[in-house]
Amino acid sequence: MTQTGGQYGADFARAYDALMRGDYSYPRYADYIERVFETYGRPRDSLIADLGCGAGSLCAEMAGRGYDVIGIDNSPQMLAVARQKAVESGFADILFLEQDIDNFELYGTVGAFISTIDCVNYITDKRRLRRMFKLAGNYLPPGGLFIFDVNTAHKLSKIIGDGVFYEITDDFCYIWTNAYNGASKTSVFDLTFFTREADGRWRRHDELHRQRAYSAEDFAAAARGSGLEIQGVYSFLGFEKPLPNADKIVYVMVKPQ
Repeated sequence: MTQTGGQYGADFARAYDALMRGDYSYPRYADYIERVFETYGRPRDSLIADLGCGAGSLCAEMAGRGYDVIGIDNSPQMLAVARQKAVESGFADILFLEQDIDNFELYGTVGAFISTIDCVNYITDKRRLRRMFKLAGNYLPPGGLFIFDVNTAHKLSKIIGDGVFYEITDDFCYIWTNAYNGASKTSVFDLTFFTREADGRWRRHDELHRQRAYSAEDFAAAARGSGLEIQGVYSFLGFEKPLPNADKIVYVMVKPQ
């Protein structure tokens, strides 16, 4: 996922994708999405739109399972990597659109929206959140789903907090300095990445990310008038009630029949 509008290059996009693959199992996430579809009675052949698709790893995984997929992201660099990955994986028919996740336009309805890797947290303005839900409601048929995960306030304030994090590999490293504002429930991630070029030199990339923590009540309020209702609030990649100290939560919104 990326919804920060950073003007980084394809090398950074590939490195970011590699980092996310290390933290997330896309096959496991796809298994979970399919279990949600089964639980909520969505047909197996649903057209899926991935909001904040980033470098397209989950799009390719879902396409490999027989789904028609649309990937939406506002980073042309990420989408360039996603398109290349789709071609190399044999899924060149995946449609990728360079659009914001709260201001997109589709050609028709989709069976489900998904948004993963805390992409929704990047919408820090409640007006934009309402707009995203309204658009999703417009493009979903009765019974359609919107499945998304978020970082919780506990994670942003207590686990990440005002910490400093880093990782070093042979071809990629990052330094991440975080600052949390309790009044606005927002985190600012100051990220410096270094990627190794083909000639062995290192290139620096700087990114400033912002995330906001939302409660179930916030999402319910933002969804008013969208035609969507929250029908599931779950532990990450599970179906249990989230614990008070959960770091990630999955929401399932439904457009009623």
